[in-house]
Amino acid sequence: MGNYNENFSKRICRPVIVLLFILVVNSFSNFSSVNAETKEDVLNTVVNYLKAQKDCNVEDMITYSERAHQISNVKEFYKMMCKKLPLQEAKITNISIINETTALVSIEATHKDRIFIGTSPVIKKEGKWKIIRGIPGSEYVEYSSKTNRDDTEDEVKRSIEEYSKAIKSGDINEIKKYIAISSDKKKNRLEQHFKAISKEPIPQVTPLGIKVISDTFAIAQIQTSNEHFSLTQNYAVCQEEGQWKVVFGHTLTNSAIPKNDKSVEVK
Repeated sequence: MGNYNENFSKRICRPVIVLLFILVVNSFSNFSSVNAETKEDVLNTVVNYLKAQKDCNVEDMITYSERAHQISNVKEFYKMMCKKLPLQEAKITNISIINETTALVSIEATHKDRIFIGTSPVIKKEGKWKIIRGIPGSEYVEYSSKTNRDDTEDEVKRSIEEYSKAIKSGDINEIKKYIAISSDKKKNRLEQHFKAISKEPIPQVTPLGIKVISDTFAIAQIQTSNEHFSLTQNYAVCQEEGQWKVVFGHTLTNSAIPKNDKSVEVK
């Protein structure tokens, strides 16, 4: 009787294990295909915007982009930008998919007398992907007064404050509640990073300014204060499953370096 039960259990367990394996593989394949499709959509959006900028196609520039700060006449602004600072060449150096509505793209844009290097969000808004342009440098901080701050800004601010508390607690699971991780980040290294931080003088994380771009995306200017220095940077903050989360491992940058005809190329 004991052998019968044992053999019966083995016959049942093997198909169950195989079924679970198939479900896991299919789930991973579906995630990978969705991730690949999202990456392709994001890439096409950014390429179309950069081509439009190079050709000074203002209508397409508007179609594939959104300004971080509203401009009263964006069409005239883009016309002026194309005329004064025509784009000669652009390279997309990296794309990081955060979730189904948020991605980050790094671009190197060459103009006649300067090169812009930056990382910008690409968000899905009303079913369409758009690259967010006009993100100010980290030295610029926009404060919202209590009178014009909306509920969403308050929610984002509270999430960043809870993130700061979680870092101080050293609780990895609590920290994970308030961070979004791109698909190209290794999660085991992430845990090692936060464990190391918890053993050192813990930094103070303070939200200074918040700009809500959509129902699921915001830009936050966050100050990280240590014992001997402080650093202010722009971060992407996105919503996942009803929770606002800071995108970890990527800051939003926008920098320019001068360029002339006497550049020295080192190979």
